[in-house]
Amino acid sequence: MSTSFRCLVSTVESDSHIWNLVYLQKLLEEHGGLVRNLGSCTPVPVVLRGIEEHRPDLLVVSSINGHGHHGARVLMTELRSRGIELPCVVGGKLTTSESDNDRVRRDLIDQGWTDVFNGEEAVPRFRDFLHHGKQHGFAAWQPPSAPVPPWDNPELMIAGAV
Repeated sequence: MSTSFRCLVSTVESDSHIWNLVYLQKLLEEHGGLVRNLGSCTPVPVVLRGIEEHRPDLLVVSSINGHGHHGARVLMTELRSRGIELPCVVGGKLTTSESDNDRVRRDLIDQGWTDVFNGEEAVPRFRDFLHHGKQHGFAAWQPPSAPVPPWDNPELMIAGAV
């Protein structure tokens, strides 16, 4: 992949915040991204049209209102139902409870997101992702595993260990 890449930045339909999108746009541009920022409260059809019109190498979705988990699931369901295969990452405050971050991260990666950036390591991990993507392609990224607490581990629940 070349040092520059096309990127679409969006949020979920329920999120009216803009500062996070501007921050991401600037961060992506610093890393060689040619960014199209779709703004706040982005409806899924607008994201789909943006992908069709701009043919990005990467979709970056940010939400900081605590409800991004649901919106990210809705968006990925639409992308997959239309056969759109594109590296997609999501991050920010995706749930109202910090203790749910790892569960939400596992859920969204299982659904098809390339990676999920939340918690205090989100920005440094995202920078690592960008460096890797520029060298090897964003689709080649392998996200680190999110920890599974014992109460979320079905094998331990069946064995009665919890």
